[in-house]
Amino acid sequence: TPEGTKKVNAKTIVSTVPTHALQGSVLENVMPEAKDLLNTIRSNIKRKGVYHPPVAAVTVAYPKSSFKNVELPNGFGNLQDLPGFGSLNPRTEGVRTLGTLWSSSLFPGRCPDDYNLLLNYIGGSRDTGIADLTDEEIIGEVDKGCRQVLLKPDAPEPKVVGMKVWSTAIPQYELGHLDLMEKLSELEEDVDGLWVMG
Repeated sequence: TPEGTKKVNAKTIVSTVPTHALQGSVLENVMPEAKDLLNTIRSNIKRKGVYHPPVAAVTVAYPKSSFKNVELPNGFGNLQDLPGFGSLNPRTEGVRTLGTLWSSSLFPGRCPDDYNLLLNYIGGSRDTGIADLTDEEIIGEVDKGCRQVLLKPDAPEPKVVGMKVWSTAIPQYELGHLDLMEKLSELEEDVDGLWVMG
């Protein structure tokens, strides 16, 4: 709490704390074995606990006129109007951005009518190097990806609306994850009224 640690008695606890946070002392008083379990190194992949790679979310805006003037197949419409939900970028295309949500299409009124708003995700388990980049470098990589996929070569610099970097983002369900979760469930069974969901 803002006032510091506060003890509360409860009959039931449903924990949605991410597993990386459980590697510390969060469950120490109710399930001390969890700390050891979640700090165990899985020898088959040389990873400790559940891996949460870094991900950045970068929201940028560009004038609609800077998008490629292309009619999409199947009558979807012109790319400048971003007629859809967004786009995913396979690694084989050489685009560092994982994917882009076309926010101005999904949520009309979020930007001026002559602009498109894009929420881009970059990083993940195959690009952990984003954790070492400055904000400006991450924005530069996102802009580069937008230029490869959506924009004309002479598009202006993006208007950066927002940016957030999560150093521990989406959990990865790697080899051995199910075994780890089964052992956690076994520990959970010994503690009446505790459910670990994070």
